Amino acid sequence: MSDTTGEHPEYTIGQAADLLGVTPRTLRHWEAVGLLAPQWRTLGDYRLYTEGDVERGLQILVYREAGVPLAQIGELIDTPGTRRAHLKRQRKVLVGKIARLRGMIRVVDEILEGEATMSVEEKAKKWREQWSKYRAEAQERWGDTPEWEQSRERMGEMSGEDWEDVAAEAAAFREALADAAGRGVAPGSPEGDALALGHRAEISRWYEASPSKQVILARMYVADERFAESYGERRGYLRELVEARATKEGVNLDDVQWR
Repeated sequence: MSDTTGEHPEYTIGQAADLLGVTPRTLRHWEAVGLLAPQWRTLGDYRLYTEGDVERGLQILVYREAGVPLAQIGELIDTPGTRRAHLKRQRKVLVGKIARLRGMIRVVDEILEGEATMSVEEKAKKWREQWSKYRAEAQERWGDTPEWEQSRERMGEMSGEDWEDVAAEAAAFREALADAAGRGVAPGSPEGDALALGHRAEISRWYEASPSKQVILARMYVADERFAESYGERRGYLRELVEARATKEGVNLDDVQWR
């Protein structure tokens, strides 16, 4: 049993995994790729993690949740600088990712809010107004990405009836998600996979959504409270469904990349 009460506590791999909210398998993977190697081993060759190791693990998690590939995370963390500089860098990465993802759904949410009372013409007008408002900011932040170009082209081709379909499909999915959660539908089950694929189809209306991109989006729903308007308390459940399906399609949940 490791000493976690002394001046310099040490943690077993299981204890370190619990602190970080990951699995021991994840920690072994990080060690295998040279990202986080525990500083100590017992005489029996068991891993012992120090506070410094756990702190490095926390930094890895921040970058991983932002969708930064593991190969780049090591470079970012090992770049010389103060702890404050590292935190500022991490914050910049997260803010950029949040802005990029939120921008792709913000205009749609504006229209969905008035779904019950707005006419097709009013929705089209709302779309033009909101798009004009956010376009400069959105293009500045992620205008050089393929997703931006795809979503811009597809939105530009949409008619009022198309927006009606978007609203109806989004509402139907939210209802199906709530119903499945209430019935205890298990992630990875046939019904759970169908919901995950339905969610991916919604994203693919705007741009090509791979399983890994969908995982990053689902994780962002949980990390950012502002996405509660779309999925509410079911965000965590949706993430579980998406990750279970992505695992079947070969996505390594310990190293998810936007590709």
